[in-house]
Amino acid sequence: MSDDGMNLALRIYRRLAQAFPHEFKLAYGPEVMQLGEDVVEEIAKRHGVAGLIRLIVDIAIRVPLEYLSEMRGDMRYGWRALLKSPGFALVGIISMGLGIGLTTNVYSSKWEMLFRELPAAANAKRLVMLQASADGDLAPESYYYVEQYREQKSLFTGVAAFKTSVPFNVTFQGDLNAKPERVFGQIVSPDYFSVLGVPAQAGRVLNAGLDKPGDAPVVVISDRFWRNRLNSSPNAVGQILRLNGQIATIVGITPQNFNGALAVNPSELFVPITAPAALAPELANDVLHQRYAREFLPILCLAPGVSIDSAEAALDAITRRLDEQDPSALPRTDKGRSIVLLPAGTNLPIPRKIKPVLIGFFVALMGLVITLACMNLANMLIARGANRRKEFAIRLAVGASRFRLIRQMISEGILLSLLGGVAGFALAYGLSVLNSHFTPPMTVPIESSFDLDWRAGVFAFGVAILCGIGFSLVPALQATKAEVVPALKEGSALRLPGHRRFGLRNVLMVAQVAASLMLLLMTGFLVIGISKGTSLETKFDPHTMYLVTLDPVRDGYAPEKTQALFEKLTERLKVAGSVSSVALAAEPPFSSGVEPTPMSAEGSPDSSRVQQQVVEETVGAGYFAALDEPMLAGREFEERDQRSQPDGAATIALPAVLNERAERKFFGNQNAIGKRIRDNRQSYEVVGVIRDMKDVEGFSQSIIYLPLTPRDFARPPAGGMTILIRSDAGADALSGIRNEIAFINPNLNIFNVQMLSAYLDRSRASLRFSAQTYGGIGVFGLILAAIGLAGVTAYAVAQRRKEIAIRTALGASRAQVLRLVLREGAALVSVGTVLGFLGAMALAKILGALASLFVDALTVGTTDPLLLIGAPLLLAAVAMLACYVPARRSAQINPLAALREE
Repeated sequence: MSDDGMNLALRIYRRLAQAFPHEFKLAYGPEVMQLGEDVVEEIAKRHGVAGLIRLIVDIAIRVPLEYLSEMRGDMRYGWRALLKSPGFALVGIISMGLGIGLTTNVYSSKWEMLFRELPAAANAKRLVMLQASADGDLAPESYYYVEQYREQKSLFTGVAAFKTSVPFNVTFQGDLNAKPERVFGQIVSPDYFSVLGVPAQAGRVLNAGLDKPGDAPVVVISDRFWRNRLNSSPNAVGQILRLNGQIATIVGITPQNFNGALAVNPSELFVPITAPAALAPELANDVLHQRYAREFLPILCLAPGVSIDSAEAALDAITRRLDEQDPSALPRTDKGRSIVLLPAGTNLPIPRKIKPVLIGFFVALMGLVITLACMNLANMLIARGANRRKEFAIRLAVGASRFRLIRQMISEGILLSLLGGVAGFALAYGLSVLNSHFTPPMTVPIESSFDLDWRAGVFAFGVAILCGIGFSLVPALQATKAEVVPALKEGSALRLPGHRRFGLRNVLMVAQVAASLMLLLMTGFLVIGISKGTSLETKFDPHTMYLVTLDPVRDGYAPEKTQALFEKLTERLKVAGSVSSVALAAEPPFSSGVEPTPMSAEGSPDSSRVQQQVVEETVGAGYFAALDEPMLAGREFEERDQRSQPDGAATIALPAVLNERAERKFFGNQNAIGKRIRDNRQSYEVVGVIRDMKDVEGFSQSIIYLPLTPRDFARPPAGGMTILIRSDAGADALSGIRNEIAFINPNLNIFNVQMLSAYLDRSRASLRFSAQTYGGIGVFGLILAAIGLAGVTAYAVAQRRKEIAIRTALGASRAQVLRLVLREGAALVSVGTVLGFLGAMALAKILGALASLFVDALTVGTTDPLLLIGAPLLLAAVAMLACYVPARRSAQINPLAALREE
């Protein structure tokens, strides 16, 4: 081997040998290193280059192994040190546990919602859907439009249509006398599964070539339905189900965890649109061939190489052309894009513009939490380093290297943060279990996943390790860089370079106060906005109104006889002695979440071209009287209005009632009685005006009330038809109602029987849950801030121990010492409060400008004087209390003992 090669190998060996830990060198001495150098030449002669490479690789492996061995010793020492300071350890673990646990839980659930792809859907990355509004609501379309979209082969490899949250009354084979089970599913086009790319687990999925109109009804069931309702029967395919009294054959089972597109509304049955209307009332009135009937959600699979933007532009042009060809369509004057596409391959489709806003919101919120936790750890380690200065001086004096002490402190920080990470992961798991027991009180199933994602676990421990290293390094450097002799004389006092006004302690305290106030105000804005939004007052005692839901059509009742059934039932209930009023409605009163519909006022050439978004509510005769709501103008619906037959003709108008907001939106300050409004399919004549009534979420919307018609009775809503009954009979009222229904038809399935007060309370449960969640985040932040501020003040007291002793020796009273410590803390808290207040207001304005979904809650919250004044005062009080405890201890310093340390 050449001399150059030998010299290179020798230099590499020496560099690696110098990298061994200090303890290793002390234990084995330079002789071992010299012995290694001496054998390099011998190895080169015997084994050549391969031998030298093995030698260098061996020593390269031994270096990190020796460090790990030393780190294990550091960890054991750190563990004993933490056991000797249980208060310090407990506070550090709790601080990191709160921050990491809360962050992990939130990120885990949001990952599921924002990023998790549809299970078993091979085409998930290429799926898109139509967006209806800026807030991201999905836009339904008529099946005619879906068929036109399907022809665009250059844009899409497939286009399917589906209607979700469709209820079916299911009776199982051989159990025909049992009470039907209400199961929710989807009505889908036969190409639905091929567009999604979902195969069958058993049997087959729906197929456009096999499932045609007029064929015997079939159904595909979900894996969940197969396991929970058919006990995982191997003979499930081919079995007969009765859906709404009609026979349907099971032809296939979907893969595990697949619950349909829009997995947030899980579906257990998939019925093709080729099924008869008797099996699925949603298909009544020839809905598939009505151009104006926007009943289905299109889901489109982009062709390879086609971007969402290009498909959006092309589809917008196609839709505008189709609208122009529709004589019943409302005229448009806006030049903006009418078609907006959003990715649909996740559990919940989120618009492209809103997704980064949501991510940014939660990143900012959780970033504040984790920042507070990390700063707490840094503050505590700084304070602990200040108190251990004498210990480090002794260890340096007896031969320990500075690097060794820094490594020791970093090891303790890593150990502390890892314990906090374990506690945080346990907290996140507990929160996920607690959240999983929350079921939103909805008429249709809503499913949210709170399971912890493995990425969340990696995130938790990754953050813990980074915090342990990053926030241990600065305190370790500060605690070990001082001279040994002064440190041995001064005890635990620590002098930091630079002016105290701009020191690290002050920066950390201001940052903690600002971050904590931002977190407290942001969560407070949301809590106040949600809480005030849920305020709803009725003009009568809600305990005296009962809600009963019936769905005769899905119980097998003939659609044409359903209206007569309800009319007979309401007449019998009205004559009951304890009943004061009865009314029908498609939805319970004060419901929320109804999608707005575009309409325009008729008559004026200008107004006829302007579309307004209003919410449609379908109600029966006497509805407003049952709610004790007097008409502001005109009349309410009568029995004859329920027999009106909508036909789409402009000359025949259905009656309608507007609330005040809708009246102003359509007609300004003019009287709306007698004027007409039109949507894509029908003209309406305004016969009455009612005051604005808030929904269960506390918001007032522009509402047009339409009368129940034979079409509505034949195609009842997913939640069934709601009967409103006012009665003072108390507990006996429900039994009387049940008896009257049983007298007419004992086979009718009665469900959702409840008092209006109970319905309103259950409807607000999700809002209360949100308010409690955000309130909990704010409280956690407040606790973290208090812990951190107490640690910073304790650090300040340790730093100024001799100064305080001298002042006390010269005659300063305890009160003066207390004011000395608190005065500086108060100044820093004031600066942090101002910065935090400005930051929270700026963040609220940014979020409100980026997405309208934050506007309502933030608008109410940011104008609440109690919060704007109370939150800073509360934080300041907690901060000063956190500073007071160590400050009080500073007043108890014995000046003789402190000065004797000199």
